Amino acid sequence: MKIYNKIIFSFVIALSIFACNPEKPVENPPLINEIKIDQTNFMSLADTIITDVVIKNPDNDEWTGYCLRNLKRETLVNNLFDLVYSEKLIPYDFFTDSVMTIKEIKRIERNPEYARENTAKVQFEESWSFDTKNQKMIKKVHSIMIAYELYSQEGNVKGYKPIFKVYLNQ
Repeated sequence: MKIYNKIIFSFVIALSIFACNPEKPVENPPLINEIKIDQTNFMSLADTIITDVVIKNPDNDEWTGYCLRNLKRETLVNNLFDLVYSEKLIPYDFFTDSVMTIKEIKRIERNPEYARENTAKVQFEESWSFDTKNQKMIKKVHSIMIAYELYSQEGNVKGYKPIFKVYLNQ
């Protein structure tokens, strides 16, 4: 009976010790606006660089699907249109860099060739900086162009047509 009491007593002590020291929760990385950056350590890698990103999987390709798995494409496209319609962002013609009117944007949206769900490419104009001391990189986006798919007679994607370009506030 004494051995049984000792085992129970030891179990209760061990349980109370582990209960008082719960596992530390996994810490999430800080939000981008919470990161403190010392600009003095950064060197410019690209004053201006243009990057194209396909944001819709045209051929149901497995690798493209994997790359886009966390993208909220519809949210991105809708937000850009909402910001243009609310006049918080000014749309520009991609080729002429002239300001587009809201009427022109609405005309594009009424065009049977276009549908928001066919917005399939973005082009970023950005600058890149790298901090070799702390191994951090900053990509600062200056403008975003969105484009939709154009199809061949066979139904294959043959290219992309720009909808508009917006410059972001710096």
